[in-house]
Amino acid sequence: MTGPGILVDTFTWIEIFQNSPWGRKALVCIEENSPVAVSVLTLYELRYRISDFFSREKIDSLIGIVVNHAEVIPVDTDIAILAGAIKADRKKNGSGMGAMDCMILATARLYSLKILSGDRHFAGLEECLEITEGRQ
Repeated sequence: MTGPGILVDTFTWIEIFQNSPWGRKALVCIEENSPVAVSVLTLYELRYRISDFFSREKIDSLIGIVVNHAEVIPVDTDIAILAGAIKADRKKNGSGMGAMDCMILATARLYSLKILSGDRHFAGLEECLEITEGRQ
């Protein structure tokens, strides 16, 4: 996949699954900005983060929805190396952006995608498609 399109992160999927006001706005944004991609790392994060909210069967169903509606992008050498460079730069600037977010950002940059997220670590970045209204 190459842009235009959006990379939907874990924060966004959780908000959608919880049917929050922000999540409903994110769904509209997804419809307006397809094609949709997701990092394989997001599937990992989703699997453990939503386990507090839903049954195993519901989790399998929700992850199935993501996989069926988005292209899953694996982490490869280019993503890993760029993510390391992003992490080093962010660390120098005092940012607390974690390794997973650095890899999501690297994926967006390499695939020319916008990141749909409400995660504060992406706020203000050129790659971020931000939704601020209606967030709880």
